Amino acid sequence: MTSIADFLMPAAAFPLGRVFEERPEVRLELDRVVPNADTVMPFFWVHYPGDEMEDILAVFDDLPELRSVVLMEDLGDKGLFRAEWDPDYMGIMGAIAATDVTVVSASGAESGWTFELRARSAESFSQFQRYCDDHEIPVRLTRLSRLTETTTGSGYDLTEEQYEALVLAFERGYYDEPRRTNLEELASELGISRPSLSARLKRGYRNLLTATIVDTDPS
Repeated sequence: MTSIADFLMPAAAFPLGRVFEERPEVRLELDRVVPNADTVMPFFWVHYPGDEMEDILAVFDDLPELRSVVLMEDLGDKGLFRAEWDPDYMGIMGAIAATDVTVVSASGAESGWTFELRARSAESFSQFQRYCDDHEIPVRLTRLSRLTETTTGSGYDLTEEQYEALVLAFERGYYDEPRRTNLEELASELGISRPSLSARLKRGYRNLLTATIVDTDPS
């Protein structure tokens, strides 16, 4: 049964959190958490009420855990960065890769980091916690629930499988323009065939439309 969990981490326990020492008003958001050869978290947004993204970049440039960091987009009050992590640093990224959990979202502020993780079973979160304990990664579980518990009563009439497929497709950029993934890759991640995924998404779309914008009441 797919489960969702929230883990908290102190701000300074993740290298990017060092920016809070100089800019406590900054907020960080890890972007879609798309893996590459170096890390599961190469892209991140910085939200800052000022307009000094180059100064923020200078803070990241001094981090020994990063081989390089590039400011890709400067939108004034927020900027998109791409980081190349030093292979010797894994930290929580190593725990994520080693325990078969998926990052749904991750954000950081002066008060700490919140990682929302998804796994096929609660046991994966136990393995994740043990890995973090063994490697002295200070994370703390604050919420654990089954995926069905997060959707029951929502009024969308989605099955767990439909919900999981729709959310995964959204997270991986299937609905982006241009698309950043395809049905074959999504089906492989879910461990099902492409036709099965296609049918699951279609049934999910139908249930969503029926529950939201389509009036099916004959009256």
